This record gives sequence, structure tokens and C-alpha cells, in this order.
Amino acid sequence: MTASEDFPFRQWADIKRTDRFISVEPLSGYRLIRPEDESPVIYLAPDANNEELGKALLESLNRSRFIHPHDDPSFTESARYADAYRKSEKDFMRRYGYKTKRDAFKTMDWCQVKRRDGKIAIELFMRDKPGTWKGLPSEPDIVMPATTDAVVAGAALRRALDLGKAASEAEGR
Repeated sequence: MTASEDFPFRQWADIKRTDRFISVEPLSGYRLIRPEDESPVIYLAPDANNEELGKALLESLNRSRFIHPHDDPSFTESARYADAYRKSEKDFMRRYGYKTKRDAFKTMDWCQVKRRDGKIAIELFMRDKPGTWKGLPSEPDIVMPATTDAVVAGAALRRALDLGKAASEAEGR
């Protein structure tokens, strides 16, 4: 049985926003999605327009790889993931001058994007405590037809990030 027969093809991206940057990073995998070892993170200014945001999102989704565990069993190893995550965290903290993780994450908004079966779904998360997250109920998730229009994709992504931020602020986080 091939990967596409037992699990539908999907592409993912991870988006983070603070008062200093927006990062858009492709994620790869099968059921368990992870950043690549040398993941090509796209950094944008926090006030990037919808077209810039949409281009970064669509490029990251296009770079996302569907990796079946039988094809590359080392990809899902927790040590590999932990190392990739630490590198990514150190990169944005150094790049944007964050001195502590608490400072870096206290205003961060986060969402994950999945493209599959002709649709783009944006899953929203809100800060729970510094450095931890919880998903919002599925109703606020944004689902739209897959598009190649960067402005449309960017506007949907901005809306998702703003909804996540509003939810965090409403909870006093």
C-alpha cells in the first residue's frame, strides 16, 4: 500500500508572529509533521502586506514534503525534531534580539496551515502560559478553497493570526 492510499497527501506550514517578525516555515511528514533539518524559514516584517504574507505561505506549502515513515524512518525521531526545533528557536531569538524564551513567546501568535483535497485550512492556537499553546475550538478555524492568489491567502492568514491573538488577549494571556 502506498502512502497516498492509506493517508491523503497533505502539505503544511507553521506561522509565528510577534511584534518583531512573522515567520513562515514548511513542515513535512506523514501523520506526524515536523520541520526539516535545514528548514527554509521565511521571515517577514510584522507589518508585511497580504501579498507578501500570501507568497510566503504558498511557497512554504509548496516546499512541504509528504514523507512516509517507511521511506525515511529517521525523519520522525524525537532527537532529530528536538534539534531542529532548538535551531529554529535560537535562530529567531538571535535574529530579532530576544534575550529570553519568555520574552520571545509572550506576544507570539501561532497557527498551522494545511493544504489538502483542494482546500487550505488554518488551525488557530492561543497562548496558554508562556511557551505553551492550546488549540481553539474548531469553529474559528479558517477553511477556504486552495488558491494561488497570494493576496487572498495572505488575507486569510492575517485574519487567523488576529483571531488567535484576540482569543489570547480575551483569556488575559
